[in-house]
Amino acid sequence: MGVVAPTEELAHAIVQAARTVHSELGPGFIESIYGRALVTELKQQGLEIEREKVIKIWYGSNVVGKHRFDLVVGGAAIVELKASRGIIRVHMAQMNSYLHASEYPVGLILNFGMPELEYELVVSPKKKSAAL
Repeated sequence: MGVVAPTEELAHAIVQAARTVHSELGPGFIESIYGRALVTELKQQGLEIEREKVIKIWYGSNVVGKHRFDLVVGGAAIVELKASRGIIRVHMAQMNSYLHASEYPVGLILNFGMPELEYELVVSPKKKSAAL
């Protein structure tokens, strides 16, 4: 078995915390409720959390906007919260854009809106190309 990268361990910890939250609350609430519960759970694990972190979006040398991430965990993972019927392609495209616009190596999409927690781990295209 190979060495587990810190971002893999972090992603696993986030998913486990999300499962705990989903198990306790179940589906049906809005994203902000799951977000507050998840922050509580992650802080109990001693993880660093940044809520609604704002980043600048650059086009060449010009700032063309700003975006606010739901959560950044451990200084390395963007967490996007959903409470919908499922994770769809536009959610994946959105996360890929977030990773492209930032220096974070991974993103997690967590969907609390289904009977079972759904999640997708997305690796930054920058990190993928660096590994080639």
